[in-house]
Amino acid sequence: MTKPRKRASLYARLSVAADAENLSLDGMIEDMRALCAREGFEEVALHVDDGKSGGYRDRDEFTAWLDDARTGRCDVLINPVTDRLTREGLNVAAAILDVVEGKDPTTGRRSHNPVRLLDTAGLDSLHGDAFRFRFVIQAEVGRAERERIRERSRNRSRRLRRAGRWGGGTAPFGYRPVPNPETDDEGSPRGWVLEIDPEEARHIREAAEALLKPEPDPLNRIARRLNHAGVKPRRADQWCRRSLVKLLTSGVVMGQVEENGRPVRDEDGNILTPWPPILTTSQVAAIRGHLNRPDRQMYKGGRQPARLLSALLTCSGCGSLLTVDRKMSRSANPRPIVFYRCPTGNQGRICPTQVSISAVPLEEHVTGLYLSAVGHMPMYRERTVVSATEDLATVEADIRDTLSDLATSADADTFARLQKLQARKEELSGQEPDRRTELVATGQTMAEYWEGAMVDDRRELLDQAFEELEISPGQRGRKGLQVERLRYRWRETDAPVMSAQEAREHASGMTLTEAVERVRVMEANGIDTSWLTPGL
Repeated sequence: MTKPRKRASLYARLSVAADAENLSLDGMIEDMRALCAREGFEEVALHVDDGKSGGYRDRDEFTAWLDDARTGRCDVLINPVTDRLTREGLNVAAAILDVVEGKDPTTGRRSHNPVRLLDTAGLDSLHGDAFRFRFVIQAEVGRAERERIRERSRNRSRRLRRAGRWGGGTAPFGYRPVPNPETDDEGSPRGWVLEIDPEEARHIREAAEALLKPEPDPLNRIARRLNHAGVKPRRADQWCRRSLVKLLTSGVVMGQVEENGRPVRDEDGNILTPWPPILTTSQVAAIRGHLNRPDRQMYKGGRQPARLLSALLTCSGCGSLLTVDRKMSRSANPRPIVFYRCPTGNQGRICPTQVSISAVPLEEHVTGLYLSAVGHMPMYRERTVVSATEDLATVEADIRDTLSDLATSADADTFARLQKLQARKEELSGQEPDRRTELVATGQTMAEYWEGAMVDDRRELLDQAFEELEISPGQRGRKGLQVERLRYRWRETDAPVMSAQEAREHASGMTLTEAVERVRVMEANGIDTSWLTPGL
């Protein structure tokens, strides 16, 4: 009777980095299969982790390879060399030995049949103590080698950053790596540098300007605006308040190089700025000042409105703001119907009418009213220019460095330096920065902007345009939207009718709402507005 062949499960890992030590995947598999042929093993599984670091154990195929032993699918585990298994040293080596010896890692009791472990370099678990010593030593050698590689990589990146070059990895949001325009003697680029990514930088600047406006947008709304535009941060699926604040207050957006959260300085103590800045030091200092103010609640909130006309519609009977409600239609195929209704009944109050109206047709009608009036006009956004706060940004960086120094050298000189810097910061914080708000053309019409805007911004435009949106009771039996139920009134403006020359001279001092209203008044009075260009 022929003795059954031992079943072997094979595992190979290809490193993330392709270097001289990164063995050929085909070569590793060929060596393992040659070992199976010599020993008379039957291959039952091949597991490959391609591009996975040995510094982490949560590798899908590595786990499946060990599960082959735990579940009895194989009798032998084969791998090329020990450092292909792990670069964590004793931690994972012990877990692998438990699997080989058939032990439960928690209790140490036997939980499955032991298996044999071999590699193509001669390691064999049948060699007893010699195997264990060699296996553990090789695992620790792999861990130490990984640490040396990481340290060399960190030192290399540090040297390159100080030389104004990019050392690799994930580029900061707003930047992208490009070949260095400087070349060596052979005409090859001297490594890589960072340049501004125009699209990402535009979103950063718009987010900063939204915070620096006289009436800043809530952080939640700014983050939601980025998510609505499909813009993703580097290491997350969506923006949130925390990631937005971290970005806008970092030194990276000023072109600075940071290590462990601290700006890198040259031999004279000056902060290095090898990358082109996206925001000025004045803007970042002003944003930090805003976010550190005691009345920071002005930046909280920013909840997304339930519907386009939320908190804009009023009931003709009692003047209450209509709320959003839902019900199922009475049809063969019921579907949800969204409508606005007077809330007095739910609040225990009395209203002579308690109006309600279907949401979708009303929203389309109000949108049509608004766009028919301003949709053809050019769209402008407010931009606040901040200056004279560069010193404050420098002092804040010095304070962060000094606080870090206190963690390692809490001596009298360091405390004295911190106190001096804090006094200087308080002095500079008391000085109001120079601010100037101007209108910048977006290159879009109001209708084009509306098409891509999220519901928050659309609702805000309607709130700025309409003084009143009142709903009266409808007539029974009539189907569809009864437009006469809506009574609306545009917001009035005290802006006088001006000539084109006068408007051009005063345009830089207007808010966006004032500018749109002034253009509407001019056009209503037959004044040419074709002079409105991106130079406004």
